[in-house]
Amino acid sequence: MIERIVVPLDGSLSAEAILPQVRRVLHRNDSEIILVRAVPQAEAPLGAAGEYLQGQKEKLERAGARVKALVRVGPPVDAILGVVAQENGTMMALATHGASGVSRLLLGSVAEEILRKSPVPVLAVRPFWCYEHLPPDGAEQRPLRNLLLPLDGSDRSESALPGIIEFAGLFDLRVVLLRVLEGNRRRPASAEDHAEAVKQLKALAWTLERKGVEAVTLIEDGDPARRILDAIRLHGIDLIAMTTQGRSGVSRLVAGSVTERVLRSATVPLLVSSSSGRSAAAGTLLAAGTQKKY
Repeated sequence: MIERIVVPLDGSLSAEAILPQVRRVLHRNDSEIILVRAVPQAEAPLGAAGEYLQGQKEKLERAGARVKALVRVGPPVDAILGVVAQENGTMMALATHGASGVSRLLLGSVAEEILRKSPVPVLAVRPFWCYEHLPPDGAEQRPLRNLLLPLDGSDRSESALPGIIEFAGLFDLRVVLLRVLEGNRRRPASAEDHAEAVKQLKALAWTLERKGVEAVTLIEDGDPARRILDAIRLHGIDLIAMTTQGRSGVSRLVAGSVTERVLRSATVPLLVSSSSGRSAAAGTLLAAGTQKKY
């Protein structure tokens, strides 16, 4: 999953907010970083785009990373996904933009298309311009310890499991399995709902533990996005894994819904994969990786 990480940059500080998270990954794996800058028109200043990427490349190389920098002409989504295909990218990493970044960047824009069309998992993080929501000091240097996998009872939410097992093995992660039962005043969560959730979580925990991955199970009632955000704080979560539903999944899942709300408020990155196509199986591409100081 993290052998070759494609990182789109547009020259803004907001987009560069993903780089600390990429460096965090590199603490444990000697991945290749592929920086890409999309220039919409051929007559645009390609030299300036190349110089910008070269500067970012040199910064990463001074810290010991293997980096390639590519400028592509064309629509951003096509250019970025073209690089993923041409370079055999195994993961993408990008940041949303600004305080209201999810609304501006995800909905009907570049990142929504990337999340909808990407054949590989996407590591997404929002920039922290508000001091009230800044991660703890030194967070980017801290090792990944706890991964949260929210589940909804469907096979779709379990499709990221092979990649998570590989990821957890590489980083020695504990996986926190969270099932939120969405009861309401008219129909609160029933005993049958709870029993079904317990059965699902036990089965998944057993699958993880057979692979040598520590698993913790949680069942909560209420609003899913709120409970996910609570779990980040209460259980020391470093990364959230969430799954979309393929071609039309992001529109249904992101627009005004759980993933949008989590992206808007979470102080940790999200690893978003599609339940269809290569994304669901991309974890099988994860290499053992050499531990590396970065």
